[in-house]
Amino acid sequence: MEDSVSILVADDEEDFRIIFSDILKKMGYQVRTVQNGLEAISVIENQPVDIALIDFKMPGMSGIELLKEIKLRTPQIEVIVITGMGTIDSAVEAMKSGAYDYITKPVNFEELESILRRIVHTQSLIKENQFLKETIRQKYKFQNLIGATPRMQEIFEIIEKVSKNRSTVLIQGENGTGKELIARAVHFNGPLAEKPFMPVDCSAIPENLVESELFGHEKGSFTGAIYSKKGLFRLAQGGTVFLDEIEELPREVQPKLLRALQERQVKPVGGSKYVPIEVRVIAAANQDLGMAVAKGKFREDLFYRLNVVQIDVPPLRERRDDIPVLVKHFIEKYREKQKDLKIKRVSPEVLRIFMTYHWPGNVRELENVIERAFALESGESIQVSDLPDYLLKQVPKTIENPTTALRSLEEIEKEAIERTLNALDGDRTRTAQILKIDRTTLYRKMKRYGLS
Repeated sequence: MEDSVSILVADDEEDFRIIFSDILKKMGYQVRTVQNGLEAISVIENQPVDIALIDFKMPGMSGIELLKEIKLRTPQIEVIVITGMGTIDSAVEAMKSGAYDYITKPVNFEELESILRRIVHTQSLIKENQFLKETIRQKYKFQNLIGATPRMQEIFEIIEKVSKNRSTVLIQGENGTGKELIARAVHFNGPLAEKPFMPVDCSAIPENLVESELFGHEKGSFTGAIYSKKGLFRLAQGGTVFLDEIEELPREVQPKLLRALQERQVKPVGGSKYVPIEVRVIAAANQDLGMAVAKGKFREDLFYRLNVVQIDVPPLRERRDDIPVLVKHFIEKYREKQKDLKIKRVSPEVLRIFMTYHWPGNVRELENVIERAFALESGESIQVSDLPDYLLKQVPKTIENPTTALRSLEEIEKEAIERTLNALDGDRTRTAQILKIDRTTLYRKMKRYGLS
């Protein structure tokens, strides 16, 4: 890893620069040396630098001035200050000004190597964290949501608007329709993207631990509470709490959630004081939460507090025209994961089955079927023989003529392109993004279907 780490050495003594350069290169680092502060600034402005070693006393711009300038311009660069013996006060001043550490002359190079390794390890963790955050942001970008049907386009418009603020959102839809994906899209496409996203399945928590899981507890507040716990609302401070299957929230916990939403504060189990919180709440239900209110299973006041913005996600059987687009997306997804596999498409017969099957597990079930086919790969196309038996037993036995199925696919594709273009006022770039094709392919298909 060291061979990719760049170190800048700034010292007015040439002999010192030569010695430092030789030893650091033997350690495996890339090294650049300069003799004063102005040269150092020129380097950091024009070349990548990870670590700077600067002498505290240099003519012209002093080491402390250079340190402050580096931290002002490029705060990610870690600085080690080199001081003479008996100048500990200078070292303390440097640390207060943002230096990572200091070393004294004559330099103990074993000590320096230890400091450098700590810096490299820390910077590696920071870069990895930044990479993971960017990966998550890319994964849940608005453009990655799949659907060309009018109902899905309406949902995308709501997501795009509500992601820009902190409004409470209620997402309703059957299992497998993508409620958590929508919740993440709302979070990661707005100002809270850098803050925590804390999901919890209310149905998966033992009833006696729900309050502790959400709001935390104090040490000794109940049997087994051997330490204090913050709870999801406090862990998500500044970000989003996603309450999945909110209809399963115990009745006795509902007024406490209502208070958290209204007063923006929570009280840990066993605690005596309320703790202020600043979080966005997104809730999801597998059923019509209004019906749960009518049956007396859910508090009406909590329902209205959660239902500021409501998103109803249709089941896959009610948006069948999205199936070809989703199939294409999942095939690309698993081809990317398993580059050595041959699968590129589904056969016309399989597409017809997909279009007639009722998909009780919705989009999640469709993805599982595609993933299964990749695991049992038998060629470039997913065939009927690659589908699970339970699915085949629930569709009509007669397979249409393949050419008929192909014509129906073209009709579906044409309609999907036309609907998406209309929904986006002719925006071809957005249309291509949503349909998961490049603009050249979109133009070619538009010309083919007479949509230009």
